[in-house]
Amino acid sequence: MRSKNILAVSFVVLLLILAMANRSHKVNWSPTFNENDTKPFDTKVFYDQLPNWFQEKSVKKIYTTFYEYDQYLRGQPVDSVKNYISISDQYDIDYTSFEALLEYVSYGNEAFISANSFPGYVKDSLGFETSFEITELRETEHTMFLENVDDVLTFTSKLPSGLSYVKDSTAAKKLGHYISKEEKKRTNFVGIPYYDGIFYIHTTPEVFTNYQMLEAKEFGYLSTVISYLQKEPILWDTAIKINPELSQSPLRYITSKEPLRWAWYLLLISIGLFMLFNAKRRQRIIPVVEPLKNTTTEFVHTVSNLHFEAHDYNGVIQKRIIHFLEMIRSKYHLSTENLNEDFVNKLALKSGNSKVQIQQLVTMIIKMKSHTFMTSEPLVQLNKEIEKFYKKDKK
Repeated sequence: MRSKNILAVSFVVLLLILAMANRSHKVNWSPTFNENDTKPFDTKVFYDQLPNWFQEKSVKKIYTTFYEYDQYLRGQPVDSVKNYISISDQYDIDYTSFEALLEYVSYGNEAFISANSFPGYVKDSLGFETSFEITELRETEHTMFLENVDDVLTFTSKLPSGLSYVKDSTAAKKLGHYISKEEKKRTNFVGIPYYDGIFYIHTTPEVFTNYQMLEAKEFGYLSTVISYLQKEPILWDTAIKINPELSQSPLRYITSKEPLRWAWYLLLISIGLFMLFNAKRRQRIIPVVEPLKNTTTEFVHTVSNLHFEAHDYNGVIQKRIIHFLEMIRSKYHLSTENLNEDFVNKLALKSGNSKVQIQQLVTMIIKMKSHTFMTSEPLVQLNKEIEKFYKKDKK
């Protein structure tokens, strides 16, 4: 039986391994822009290059809203100028956080924001407007240029939605553009001064993704775009907010990597199958414990025999009376200290016996308590009266 269980478990595990080995490796093309992941539309390659572009300056991730992070900075010693970078499909910063970012940039910091769309209050505050150029569903090749610089970038867009661009704006300085299918210049990179700082707005975030970074043949364009920022430390606003303490959890790391995740599932399934096939109860036989015998009857017989052999009828009478009165106290909750008329009335009412019968029994008990008997006749008479009381009481 044990060998059959082992074979069954081995067969199930083998099937799971074959299923894992033959599963389809479908590529996830979701535009998540996560700097920690290697999917085509994530930004891990770009993020890993930041220290090289900024002379090994520190890169700090912002996992909270910018407003919360700004409140934290206010409690810290004054630091050097920093660069704020955000790359996402939709720049979904909340109004309060953007107000804090405006104030932060006004002190001389710089912000680089690349996204396909921006909230209205962002565009109103910085004085620019965007539009969207719908492209054909098929893959389309685009070329992006920089103003007054020879660096270009040719890429084939994998996003079927199209390209975003900045409309003409007096507040923005044009820094880059692409040529639309109508052979028109579409501005996609601008600089907008804000007090002592500056905002750089880029409307084609796809070029910073893993796929486009690895497929690009010209690297001058990207390095030139980033070179507009100062060589200062970087604040990276993560596209996907993840608690850093949770992200360091071993289980979270295992589930984030597909091979480790499947290995973890296989381990859990194997343990479950092992427990299923080894669920027999394994314990020693529990001995049968005989219940304790009721020796009360034997004790009563022994005591009664002693009294009978000694002809101690009076002792039996007194014990019979004591036992009867104890029963009255425990069952009817009546005091037996005074066996008077009130006691007779209450006992007759509670027991269902007639008052005459109760009075006769009580009178007999009172007399027998104060006398000594040497024959068995009084004992027999007392026992008959008590038995008559019990029979009526049971009814």
